[in-house]
Amino acid sequence: MQYKNNAERYGAVAKSLHWSMAFLIIALIILGVWMGGLPLGLDKVWYYNLHKSLGLIVMALALIRLTWRFLSPPPPPLPGQPYLEKVAAHAVHLALYAAFILQPLIGIVHSGASGYPIVFFNYYSLPNVVEANKELADLLAASHFYVGWGIAALVLLHAGAALKHHFLDKDTILLRMMPFGKPRS
Repeated sequence: MQYKNNAERYGAVAKSLHWSMAFLIIALIILGVWMGGLPLGLDKVWYYNLHKSLGLIVMALALIRLTWRFLSPPPPPLPGQPYLEKVAAHAVHLALYAAFILQPLIGIVHSGASGYPIVFFNYYSLPNVVEANKELADLLAASHFYVGWGIAALVLLHAGAALKHHFLDKDTILLRMMPFGKPRS
């Protein structure tokens, strides 16, 4: 099993981080949309704490992924890949990493400004980083909403580009990140 990335494909560490985050982010988007419509009560509080806990895990995984990216650089772009595609791919990756770190930070500060603690998996209460402040909470709620939809759009763009490479371009971009199998030559 190849743990580190090489010139042809991503290694097991990068693949595990990528697909774990993909699953969590899709779950967070669905959960975020769904729980907003719940009536106020203990169930809603429980789901909000779950959402916050998973968001903290995503932020931690994003930081680990960035560290791993420096320790084990990703495969280079494919030969002959158009320059604008390379620039767009790099920009989308940067935006995703930034959003995966920014969004949980917004959520952390929003929780404090709203006067609600973050209880990590209903076990450990994180200290509030700010005092309750309704104006700040409202601003951060809007920010969290729009950054969340931005993440959804970036994820769709990222997945769409991977599928375009696989089905239209018939290259190995998608296969390099698939959890099993080897890219075709």
